[in-house]
Amino acid sequence: VYVSAHWCPPCRKFTPMLANWYQSNKSQVEVVFLSCDHDEKGFQSYFASHPWMAVDYDDDAREALQAAIKVQGIPRLVVLSGETGKVIVDNAVGQPLDINRWRTMAAGN
Repeated sequence: VYVSAHWCPPCRKFTPMLANWYQSNKSQVEVVFLSCDHDEKGFQSYFASHPWMAVDYDDDAREALQAAIKVQGIPRLVVLSGETGKVIVDNAVGQPLDINRWRTMAAGN
């Protein structure tokens, strides 16, 4: 789950790196974008450059999911187990994006 916004400079720096990584790994992983943009227009403009799926800006689930993972700052990349839905990495921003490591961590949970 990737939480980000167009107005956030660190997000605009991280998003292209994540997008490149995702393009190379999308057969093994999925990214779901949760926008912290202030309006639909900002969301649409920013999301147009993303290669993954998103929860719609006006969907109540967007804010509910942000609350569930306790978003306090962005960018935030929460790695979840595809099997259990449990959090494997609370924030992978600034860490190596390593699917094999995450699988090992998930198996240890």
